[in-house]
Amino acid sequence: MRRKRYDDPRERRRDRRSPAPSGLLVRNISLSARPEDLRVPFERFGPIKDVYLPKNYYTGEPRGFGFVKFRYPEDAAEAKSHLDRTVIGGREIRIVFAEENRKTPQEMRRITRLPGKLQATKSITFSETPASLSVEIPTLLSLLWDI
Repeated sequence: MRRKRYDDPRERRRDRRSPAPSGLLVRNISLSARPEDLRVPFERFGPIKDVYLPKNYYTGEPRGFGFVKFRYPEDAAEAKSHLDRTVIGGREIRIVFAEENRKTPQEMRRITRLPGKLQATKSITFSETPASLSVEIPTLLSLLWDI
């Protein structure tokens, strides 16, 4: 068996099923922020696995918060204690431990639905068709997505 080129003492003492969270939710970030804007100040506290800045699924607009996932829970706790209420990108950020893992696009799509239906039930009218043709959005989307 090959050994690693380096030995990280945290690797030996760390239980793989550690209940301590290693993900941080960073609130109030600039809408123009990029993942690198969070990675740089946070990686001073330890190796980072992922930086994720969610966008609105339908519009693609930034949502004003992000997630920083550390390799080790101890590093996440240290970064939280040092960076909470500091200014990044001209805004005072707030940091809490993330409660869940990152959601997939399919999970985000399901969040906007009620059991079997979409939350939005507005009607739309197509100008190229007779004025009497009005299609409800859930009906239209069910045809497209096979809900």
